[in-house]
Amino acid sequence: MKLTNRSGMLRRTGRLAAVLVAALAAVAVFIPTQSPSADAAPTTADPFRATTTIVFDDPNVPTGCHRIPAIVRAADGSLLAFAEHRLDSCQDKSDIATVVRRLPAGATEWLPEKTVVRGEDDDPQAAATRGNAAPVVYRKLPGAPQTDVPDGRVVLLGTHNPLDQATAPRTPYLVYSDDHGETWSRPRFLPELDDPSWGHYATGPVHAIQLTRGEHAGRLVVGVNYVPAGVRGAMIVYSDDGGVTWHRGARAEYPLADQLIPQEMSLVEKANGDLYVWARQNWTGGTDEEEADPNLRPHRAFAISKDAGESYAGDFTLLRGFEAPPVQSAVLRLRATDEGDAYNRIVTSAASVNTNPRSRMTLRSSFDEGLSWQTVDTPARSTDEGVQVWGTNDRSVSVEDCHCFGGYSDLVELADGRIGLLYERTRSGCWSIRTCAGTTDHHAQIAFVVLDDRDLHTPSTTADLAGRRALVFDGVSTTGGVTGRALAFDGQQGRVQLPYRNTPVLSTGDFTVSTWIRYGDGTRNQTIVWAYGTDGKPQVSLTAEPGSDRLVGTAATASGTTTVTSAGAYADDRWHHVALRRHGGTVELYVDGARVGAADGEAGATSGDDPTPIYLGQRLDGGVRYHGSLDEFRIYDRALSPAELARLRNGQGHGLRGLTAHLALDAIIPPRP
Repeated sequence: MKLTNRSGMLRRTGRLAAVLVAALAAVAVFIPTQSPSADAAPTTADPFRATTTIVFDDPNVPTGCHRIPAIVRAADGSLLAFAEHRLDSCQDKSDIATVVRRLPAGATEWLPEKTVVRGEDDDPQAAATRGNAAPVVYRKLPGAPQTDVPDGRVVLLGTHNPLDQATAPRTPYLVYSDDHGETWSRPRFLPELDDPSWGHYATGPVHAIQLTRGEHAGRLVVGVNYVPAGVRGAMIVYSDDGGVTWHRGARAEYPLADQLIPQEMSLVEKANGDLYVWARQNWTGGTDEEEADPNLRPHRAFAISKDAGESYAGDFTLLRGFEAPPVQSAVLRLRATDEGDAYNRIVTSAASVNTNPRSRMTLRSSFDEGLSWQTVDTPARSTDEGVQVWGTNDRSVSVEDCHCFGGYSDLVELADGRIGLLYERTRSGCWSIRTCAGTTDHHAQIAFVVLDDRDLHTPSTTADLAGRRALVFDGVSTTGGVTGRALAFDGQQGRVQLPYRNTPVLSTGDFTVSTWIRYGDGTRNQTIVWAYGTDGKPQVSLTAEPGSDRLVGTAATASGTTTVTSAGAYADDRWHHVALRRHGGTVELYVDGARVGAADGEAGATSGDDPTPIYLGQRLDGGVRYHGSLDEFRIYDRALSPAELARLRNGQGHGLRGLTAHLALDAIIPPRP
């Protein structure tokens, strides 16, 4: 039996989520709706109040609070919600215990708070900092190294420093539970992950993960930050024996004055087995206007590890355009094509106003393995838009008037495939110090909210081969086709993303890309199909350039780019059959059965090391979108002959060998209800 984070034993029952929703629906949350005055509630919203519960509530902020949430689903289906209980203040270095509340499988109420770890090893009541929880559930996976660690052990890494030693560095430790979070071991110091010269040290703070793919299946991986002299470090640590022994893995160090400071890393395993490292970018120092520009001052960064966390494949990359303040953010895989899903989906949680104070907690999805993400400024319920779970999405309302402060967060997949978000926020109904003294920031509550695919703004689909489905985003509709129906693209949002595959559909050998096009917009360049890279990297593309009166076909490899053009753009609002063919190193372009261009080049791989999507209607980077109609899109893993191309044009392509993708483009299938 295959055990992954989505199948087999881990998803045997949906009872937990069904009972949970019934219970949460009874929770009443006050929603002030009027404009603020000295004593009036601000314009705010709690759109998911029916599926929200408050897990930690602190009426006496700032004399004490709960912060820094983390959450996992135990092997028995229980949800374990962790937090730092800051006992005397809300300061990062204060008397802090790591605590947990547990929602047993099938239960409707969270159990009372329990202490996971507190104080010193020899005196649990001593004042000390015990925080930065990074929990993970260890499972015995088929093919993974076998250990004596019990299946289902909850392993939690954290950091510690004594309060009576002002200069004492933080040090890493581990605790575990073998009864699904009910009781916990004594903390064990992890010297193999420490260095006495490091001062600051932080694990997580967010759930860690267990890898389920490739030769390192079963490995536990955790993100760590540390501060040696003059630099800041971003490290992955890992264990191949269920958390008994640990190793330092990938490390990247940046000078303190550098403009790249990756911190508070959350991890997700890509469908091809790579490790995606999602990091807070903590460098600030610009003007308020610069800090508010997510392209000039992006506050998220990512890196890739191709060896299960042992090293980084390159430097961290700033993710420009992702609107968020410098804050911790969680990332979670929710769907995977290699596990039987129709599409890939990774979800992240973060406040969505680019400057402090942190506010408007939002979930955003990536359908291309972290290359691009939903945004926060598109029309409501758009498939291009993230889902704001706290506060009005009316951007004309100020943060202070919205009163929707939101801070750190974590994500968990429920047994039925829905998603749970645990996040810091303002207390609902508190809009002034006079009304709720000391609780007007995002430290007042830690809330838990449940969402499903419909809440997450899931794209529609259209059929491909072998039960696969391509994603269809807003801006695409059905229209009359060559025969039957076709898809029309609006030139603004519309595009189709072919199903993600670890093995490229277009690669080293011969190929044929075939489709019908119809467009009349002669004012701008447009993308018909784009596969894989940009900026000289391996790719295959077919574009229309009516301003230059031509179609352009491209096959790029690591050794060079071969480009073929036609003598016309065919922007006459009539249907034309177009085929791009590579035979050896020769690339040819056919329109309506006639060869209209050819160019000699070199054979070779047209995709890079990282599988990336194939798009209809846009480039990989989202630009140059198509304004017209497409019908009957096909890819073959060989060069079809002119006679076979004629068969395609005449609607007699059934049975031609080598077909690897076929989108009839005759229907749009809405997301499941």
